[in-house]
Amino acid sequence: MAKAYLKILVETGMERAVCDSLRKLPEVKSADLTTGDQDIIAVIESPGYETLLRTIVEKLRHIKGIASTSTSLVLD
Repeated sequence: MAKAYLKILVETGMERAVCDSLRKLPEVKSADLTTGDQDIIAVIESPGYETLLRTIVEKLRHIKGIASTSTSLVLD
């Protein structure tokens, strides 16, 4: 199982809507509003890293309100 932490910057005022949209996706195991360098941290899981990265690029980054993302793949 491939896993990643996705740190997300969101357009002002869109934090709650983006978090709610993320939580509806089956690959998103958790999505939490945070303080600090990012607005949301999400945990993403997929059967493999190729599928996981495709999900991030093709699904998650297209959610309305997401300004940018930073992905940290879990290695162990």
